[in-house]
Amino acid sequence: MKLMKTHSVISDFTSFTYKHLLKPILFSFEPDSVHEFFLKTGQILGSYPLTRALTRWAFSFSDPMLEQKVCGITFTNPIGLSEGFDKDANLVDILPGVGFGFHQVGTVTLDAYEGNPQPWLHRLQKTKSIVVYFGLKNIGATKIINKLKNKNRQIPMSISVGKTNSPKTVKTAAGVKDYYDCLKCFVDAEVGDFYTINISCPNTFGGEPFTNERDLNVLLKKLSTIKTEKPVFIKMPINLSWREFDELLKIAVKYKVSGVIIGNLNKDKKDPTVTDKIPAGLKGSLSGRPTWRLSNALISKTYQKYGQKLTIVGVGGVFSGADAYEKIRRGATLVQLITGMIFEGPSLIGSINRDLIDLLKRDGYESVTQAIGAFHKESKL
Repeated sequence: MKLMKTHSVISDFTSFTYKHLLKPILFSFEPDSVHEFFLKTGQILGSYPLTRALTRWAFSFSDPMLEQKVCGITFTNPIGLSEGFDKDANLVDILPGVGFGFHQVGTVTLDAYEGNPQPWLHRLQKTKSIVVYFGLKNIGATKIINKLKNKNRQIPMSISVGKTNSPKTVKTAAGVKDYYDCLKCFVDAEVGDFYTINISCPNTFGGEPFTNERDLNVLLKKLSTIKTEKPVFIKMPINLSWREFDELLKIAVKYKVSGVIIGNLNKDKKDPTVTDKIPAGLKGSLSGRPTWRLSNALISKTYQKYGQKLTIVGVGGVFSGADAYEKIRRGATLVQLITGMIFEGPSLIGSINRDLIDLLKRDGYESVTQAIGAFHKESKL
């Protein structure tokens, strides 16, 4: 109890400092530049034992109630960094100290891609969202493998694998081969604790060609020939109808993937949650709050139909412990975020984990695992 109170005081102080002192300064600059600042700062902090220790003291929180074994992997807490932030594996050393229970690198593609034309990011402050247009920017599989193959990791790491953003990979056969070659590189190098197949990035050449039943079947049939004992997840789109989404889930179950990540960006700039004016012609899709409703609905339906067959990772609109708990109660075993950390600061992760303990105790649970899907179990009473 004393440890929780101490962490609460430190967390409240760092949160106040970020929101009222640092954030106003950072948000006065273009978000592309601020993103690079975060990456460079995190890389520096992760480079030295002292700064890693200080980061852990300031931000990290742990409790046995949050520990789970998922797909054979031990997670000290359910909160992870989603792909799209640490694209080039620069933050591997600092993320455990920030308090994450796991993280994703990438999305990584076979060949490097310098990114779509800038701006890559545009803030919607009232909406609590960011318009994202990176287009799978990364340094390519080979360089990332070389960075990671000798790293000592303290938390599980997923490699998010995508199709190289190029006109050369637009046709189905070329796209399948690109995914296959990229994933096989990481499997052969034994880099990554689990893998994520990102089929739903909307900002690439050819759009999202594998978000239909026929082409996803072709892709997973080929990827299933890569022999690995490590779990494989699929990063799902969230702008499909349930009927269309369900068809993709059937294919995932057919090929015995371990789970699904629900989900990716919201492509609908006219979503009713958007309260900021979006500049005409601005390219990209929405993160944060505009993904909340869509993500939660799909998590619920997926859990109800496939809860015994697919592990669900919930992503979208997580800004608090209550938000993360809502996704868990709807059926998510793990939860990921990015935008919440940008708006609320790095102390958010520890605060979420601390708040989860309070929420679990309030509802009479002894572990976070017991709360998974509780929303649906209670509705049947």
